[in-house]
This record gives sequence, C-alpha cells and structure tokens, in this order.
Amino acid sequence: MSRFLNSAMYILSLSHRVVSFIVIFGFVISSLSANGQTPSAAQIEQFKRLSPAEQQALARSMGIDIDSLLNAQTGPSTTLPQESVSGPRTLPNPNIDQRFPTLPLEDLDSDENETDETGLRRFGYDLFNLGADAFAPATDIPVPADYVLGPGDSLVVQLYGKESAVHELTISRDGSVQFPKIGPVSLAGLSYRQAVGKIENIVSKQMIGIKSSITLGQLRTIRVFVLGEVKVPGSYVVGSLSTMTNALFASGGVSEIGSLRKVQLKRSGEVITTLDLYDLLLRGDTSADSRLLPGDVIFVPPVGVTASVKGAVKRPAIYELNGERNAAELLFLAGGLLPTAFLPSSKIERISTLGEKTLVEVNLEGAEAAKHPILDADILHIGSTLDQVTDTVSISGHVKRKEAFAWKEELRFSDVIANADAFLALPDLDLALIEREISGSREVEVLSFSPRRAFSNPGDKFDPLLHARDKIRIFGFEESRTELLKELIDRLKLQASYEQRQKTVRIDGSVRFPGEYPLTQNMSAKTLVQLAGGFTESALGRAAEITRYDLSESRERVVLHIQVDLGSEDPVLIEGDTLRVQQIPLWAEKESITLAGEFIHPGVYAILPGESLIDVIERAGGLTAQAYPHGTVFSRAELRELEEERLEELKAEVEADIAASRLESSNTRQDIDTAEAEEILQNIEGTKPLGRMVIDLPKILENPTELDFQLIEGDVVNVPRYKPSITVVGEVQYPTSHFFDGKLSVGEYLERSGGLKRNADKKRVYVVKANGMVFRPKGTGWFGSRSAKLSPGDTIVVPIDTKRVDRLTLWASVTRIMYEAALGVAALSSL
Repeated sequence: MSRFLNSAMYILSLSHRVVSFIVIFGFVISSLSANGQTPSAAQIEQFKRLSPAEQQALARSMGIDIDSLLNAQTGPSTTLPQESVSGPRTLPNPNIDQRFPTLPLEDLDSDENETDETGLRRFGYDLFNLGADAFAPATDIPVPADYVLGPGDSLVVQLYGKESAVHELTISRDGSVQFPKIGPVSLAGLSYRQAVGKIENIVSKQMIGIKSSITLGQLRTIRVFVLGEVKVPGSYVVGSLSTMTNALFASGGVSEIGSLRKVQLKRSGEVITTLDLYDLLLRGDTSADSRLLPGDVIFVPPVGVTASVKGAVKRPAIYELNGERNAAELLFLAGGLLPTAFLPSSKIERISTLGEKTLVEVNLEGAEAAKHPILDADILHIGSTLDQVTDTVSISGHVKRKEAFAWKEELRFSDVIANADAFLALPDLDLALIEREISGSREVEVLSFSPRRAFSNPGDKFDPLLHARDKIRIFGFEESRTELLKELIDRLKLQASYEQRQKTVRIDGSVRFPGEYPLTQNMSAKTLVQLAGGFTESALGRAAEITRYDLSESRERVVLHIQVDLGSEDPVLIEGDTLRVQQIPLWAEKESITLAGEFIHPGVYAILPGESLIDVIERAGGLTAQAYPHGTVFSRAELRELEEERLEELKAEVEADIAASRLESSNTRQDIDTAEAEEILQNIEGTKPLGRMVIDLPKILENPTELDFQLIEGDVVNVPRYKPSITVVGEVQYPTSHFFDGKLSVGEYLERSGGLKRNADKKRVYVVKANGMVFRPKGTGWFGSRSAKLSPGDTIVVPIDTKRVDRLTLWASVTRIMYEAALGVAALSSL
C-alpha cells in the first residue's frame, strides 16, 4: 500500500513538472514565431534537452520572466512547484524522453542507505547518490568500430577529388540512406567499420575520380526498460552508446532491497548477461557492462544472501554474497584487515535454528579463515588490539618528558632516570611514589622512595626494582600534589571493602600541601610529612597529633588522639589516620589596615588580632592640627564588596527600565533621551563602592573605653582636613557648594542654590553629615531629629518627587546625586 502511495505522489509531482515545461516551452516558441522566426526541429529538440536552469536562462535572455509567466498561465488559484522552473536539479540525461522525466535528486532519498541495528551501511548503494551526471554516456568520444548502425544514426560523408561536397545522411526506418547521385544504400545492421567500407567501395566504383571520408554524426536514441527493485522503474529513452549502468543511474539507482550482484539484461525474453556491480566497485571491471539495444530490459531482482563485517577491517559494511561462502572471501569484500586486527578474538554472530542469536568463536589466522562458512545474516566481528601498552614503565609529574619505557627484568629506577637533569626546576628529591598493580587482582598498591638516595646509590636497596606497568610519580614544590594524586586516591577508595579498609591518610596543619594522600607500604608520620612537601615556617617545632579511627572487636568505631614529637618519634600510620602538624600560637596571615589623610604618620599598618582603632591611631602619632575628625570616613572591605554587588543590581535594574522605556516610546512613537540614558549608566559606572560604616571619631577619642572597636584586615580610616563648606545636590536650580555659615538654615542654603525645581520633593529633603550620618531637618523621627544642626562638610540632598516623573527621570536624578556627591548606594534612600 505504501509503495502505491509513493508512486501516486511521484506521478503527481511529474504532472506539475510537465505542465511547467509545456508553459515555458510554448511561450518561448510563440515568442520566436512572433519575431518572424520559425524554430527548426533541431532547435526544438535541443530546447527539450536543456535542464530547467538552462531553460530559465534562455528565457531570461529573451526578456521572458518565468515566474510571472507561470502565474499568468496557471491563474490565481493554481500554483506550480517552484522546482519546475528553477528548483532542484534533475538527474540529467540528454537522451531521456521528456514524456518520462527523471526524478530530481531531492526526491531521491540520499540517506536511504541508513545504518541498521548493527551500525553498518549496505555496501555499494551510496554509488547512486552521485546522480546521473557522474555516469552519463559520453557523446563526444570516437565511436567504436563495432558500433552497429540503426535507424536514426547519421553519417557525414565528405567527397573530395574531381568534385567536393559534404552530405549528412540519416538512416531511415527502412535501414537505408539516400545518397545523392547514387540512390538508396542499406546500412542498418552493419557495424560502423562495415558501413565505411561499403560507402567507400560504392563511391570509388560509381563516382570516378572522387574519394570519400566517412564519420558518424548524430547518434540515434533507443528505448529501454528498467524494472524490478529500482527507485523509479519505467521506460527510458537513452543514447545508443548507453550501457546497463547508464540506464540504472537514469532510473535513480538500485533501491535498498535490490540486488547489486545480479542485475540482468534481458533481450527478447532471454537473459543475455548478468552484471555484478561489485566487479565495478571492487575491481574496476566494466567488461560485463553491456551496451544496450532497442527494447532491452534491465531487471533488478531483490537482494540475495547478505552478511556483515564489523570491527578491524578496512571497509565495515553489509555485503551481498554471490558465490562467497567462507570468512576469507567475506574479508576480501571488506577490503582486508586493518593492521590493528586481532584475529584470535574474532567471532561470528549467527541466528540459530531456534531463532536466537548466538556467538561462534572462530580462528581466522592464515588458511583457517577459509574453513569457516558464512551463512545468511551472519555478522563477522573482527577484534582489534588493545590500546593499553603492556610491559612498560611510565613516569609522570614534575619531569621534562612524560613518557613510557620498555620494561625488562632487573630494571631499576636509576636505569630509567639517571639523574635529576630529567626533572623540571625545583623537584622534590626526597620523596616520589610508585603506583603498582598487584598481580592476580589488578588492585593497586603504593610505594615510596627517595630519588636522591637512588641517584647516590644506584643498584642497591634505595634504588627500587621496577615491575611491569609501574607508574612513577615525581613531585615538585609548585603544583598541588593532592590534585596530581586525585585519580589514584579515587581508585584506592573504590578498592575499599568490608574486609579491607580504605588505604588513604590525611595530613593537616603547617605543611606545604595539606590534604588526602595514599597510604604507602610501612608509611611513617615523617614520610607523610615529606609527601605533603615538608613543614612550613609556621610549624611548632615537630609537635603533631595523630587522630586514629579504629574498629573494636564488635566493629564499633574507636577514636584515639595520639600526641607525637616528630623530632624523636616516627610512628607507623594505618588506614584512615589523620596527622595534624601543630602551628605556632597566634600564627596567621598578617593583617593590615590603612590610615589616610590627616594623621601624623599615615600609611599601611600591620595589626595583631584584637588591636583597636585607638591603638593604631596612637601608633600613627595621632591627628594633625588640620584634621577634621567629624568628617572621618571609615571603610570596611566586606561592606565594599556588598555595596559593589548592590551597584551591579542597581545597574541591571536601570538597564531594564531603560529598555522598557525605549519599547514604550516606540509604541507611542515618542523618542526617549538617549543622552540621558547614557548619562545614567555612566553615573553608575563612575560611582565607586565606599563600603562606609558611620563612626563618630570625636566621641570615640573622648570615650575610648566604651566606644573603641577592633580593626580587621582591609579597614581604611580617612580623616580629612577641615572643610568649611556645605554641598547642595539634587533637584535644585544650581547644585554647588557654599561656604559654611552657622547662622544659615537648610532652607537658606537651598535658596542660595536657586531654590527647588518643579519636580523636587520638598517634604523629603535630608542632610548627610560629614561622618555619614543622615537626618531630616524637618518632620519626625526619620534618620534623626529636628534638633540636628548643619556642620562643615555636610551635604544637603533634595530628592525628586517620584509621583510626578517616570522611572527614567527618577533614575537620572538618583544616579546624578550618587555620582556628584559621592554618596554611594546611600542615595537610594531618596526613592
């Protein structure tokens, strides 16, 4: 049923293309006639042979618009496929009858030869994806001497001597040509060589003093049938030089269920020859590709017995068998073995008589391959060599060359690495590891040794004997060792079981590389310290503690804490031990703070844990005479980080509002102020995170016992000079700074700045004191009291009335205040 539907759909698509061709061809012919030109039969035939793209180009050169022509001819309710004019390229063959157009390449399923459940493709079927162009018969080559002439062939006869003339003679349906001055000459059925001899003989006898030269002109076309399991079965008109393969390509090729090994050529109901396309594909043999005669039938039967080859062969695929009966012949079809093939692991997957799949072990070495028969649907698996290299010793880590060496009996470390020149700079010569597989179980164990001692004493007990597949790891003092050993640690964890504890230990404290390490054979505490890179300068002598997790007889966990002195003791460690190297009390990374501005000795000061602000000010010699402690700015690193995050959030929110404003303006056809939007973003970018924490330094100096506080790493204390000014920012006519006058009120300073703007929120005016405190000059209880007065260095902020402006104008006002007054995120309080 599905095949019937596919055929119906194909016929429907052909009808569209035929209509398109008639429309174009008819219009071109009518155009020629309108210009007083009558196309000859040769011109019409030539136009019919053009591809759709060439037809379109010809029409365009004559001023014809193909698209408008098709629309006009088909009417508004009919739409021809675009491919009928300039669409997909068809399988071109100049001798195909236009009544049986060939299938476009896009209509052919180029991926028809998909892989099956084995992941293999059918061999040979991809050949037909190239299209008919690749195998169209050549028309510009010399015709073979045994070419048999027939009706439709033409000969060009050139006469010279006493008379000169050129005659083009076409063989008529009765098999003869009309030779001027001689009469009919029968040539049909003769070979080209015989026809030349016959004409030369007639000319020499009947036209005294004249000689002739005969060549073949236009060749005839023949009709053949391509049937069976091909993609487009049917009747085809092909050139007289066409062979079986030419006709197969014209029909779209053999379908996936068709045979490539038994393509039959039938003539008058009898099989003349059988074409095996494998001969063409594998051997380049075209001897069986017979030339076609009128009425020939090419029949493709269903595919026969198949077998598959996968694995280490040159051409894994599904092959059709035609006389191949054993594994050796199947391997020949697959191109032979790869150099990496491992024949002893070969198998045949076969369907048993019970309908079940089974595996058959086979030996394909030498002549044995010919002894194993191949059955229908067999899958021959050819194994390959393993990627793992055996009988080697590898070295990795802190070395110049990470490589493998051939292992041999009595091979020692010094035989592989002769001296420290093979290492990178700053190697650890006191300890290295050997990862070794245990024979029989393939579990790993770890050994340690000293490369320094091995170099000094080659061949003795300090120079370890190596086993096959040993992995040597060399360490340096630059890279983390726990990262280098992570894969080994994970493998040791996987080996742990009920009977065998996890062979790892841990070291913490004052060593270079604390972390988890493999437990080596007879590992001592000092060996673990060496493996961790040795002691650091913060180590408290050689004092250490071992925390041991053991199991009692009832399998209860027992925790032991063992104090050791590594100067005089070197206990052996067991699985799960944790060694902690004690640290010097109060040893930590040095902390520092910064004193800036009006200090006697400003700068960066190292501090001890618990040191307070007054302590550091005293170390700095106190404040200068010009200092203005009321304007002290105290900044803390963690607050700066938090403020920086808030600035990023503010920037994202502002950008979203700007984008929304632009979208809204595009809908209302109103332009937003691009310069204002850019200014908003620039103000945010220019605002530096202060991380300011409000302190009242004068009160701290007066009452240090109660108000002094401890400093931490990264604190910054900046005491400015006396600044006799009041700054006014925000929604005023002229934001600026004024000399401080204790008699003036907030309102009078606002008047000196030109007064409030129309969008100012006069009820929410607030003052930022020089030390960072905020108060409102009027109102109740918000950021202070009404009794607070202005002081030198204060900033008066006039926020915008959020109810009277849009979001974009609000952001412009807020960010301008933040940038100009350097108030940081505190300006958000104006919202």
